[in-house]
Amino acid sequence: ELVKRRYENSYEKHMGVRFNKYEDNYCEVELDIEAKHLNIGGTCHGGVINALLDIALSGAVTCNFTNSAETVVTMQMNVYFLRPGLEGDKLTAHGQVVKPGRTIYNVSGEIKNQDGKLVARADGNWFIKKG
Repeated sequence: ELVKRRYENSYEKHMGVRFNKYEDNYCEVELDIEAKHLNIGGTCHGGVINALLDIALSGAVTCNFTNSAETVVTMQMNVYFLRPGLEGDKLTAHGQVVKPGRTIYNVSGEIKNQDGKLVARADGNWFIKKG
């Protein structure tokens, strides 16, 4: 319920991101790559890939929140771009908590295309801001 309220005026909604799974330290989102997501070279912009990973990995942490005053801030994220996303691709990203902490969570995840090919992967640390 909390994520549904936050989603209505969010960057995620503006991008066209859909949440598939959002529970138990795991988040899965998907995005259909459209012309608006492309760079001047005709492939999915790296910022879109980065944002999709940030959404999925952050979601793996926030899916456990029950207090609307809690939020999460990306402290550091390493992204490894492995294959371009193309217009018409359906990209699925997932994030999984690796190690939860009192205020810092370590999370990893990846993006695959509709053929199951790895597009990018990421890992990093997220800070929990208590309300």
